[in-house]
Amino acid sequence: MFLLRTALNAIAQQSVTSVEKVPPLKAQDEKITQTILTFAQPVLVGLPKPCSKEQFAGVMRTVLTVWNAVVKDSWEGGDKYETAVLATIASAPKTVQLMVKRLIKRKKTKFAEGRQIIGQHWVHEQGGEVLFGCEGVDYQASSALPFKVK
Repeated sequence: MFLLRTALNAIAQQSVTSVEKVPPLKAQDEKITQTILTFAQPVLVGLPKPCSKEQFAGVMRTVLTVWNAVVKDSWEGGDKYETAVLATIASAPKTVQLMVKRLIKRKKTKFAEGRQIIGQHWVHEQGGEVLFGCEGVDYQASSALPFKVK
């Protein structure tokens, strides 16, 4: 499990409000977790210090939505999912729109080799630290996911 304090130094330690068991990550999930945290770093460094678990989780939902949209578009060709994401945030503040557009460009230019859909992810607080983990699924094998990706 990657500790955000160690991985990014952008998230200040939080006090523990409850102790939750954090599922262990497999080696391939550790790798995609680290990749996602690196991908998200420009957004994460802008979070307030200290940052709540809820703030972090909200930002990560946006990050993962962008990641998955670009991956799905790369597999299917076109920009259907990217367009859907941009349409969803059309009435959002300009700073949010700019953040999402930068994430899309970052995914396409610096993380283009990442072709896994992020299936499940979690954010927990444990021992005063915010923990994040995720599981990657090859898009072609995504029929095994408990939700639809189309």
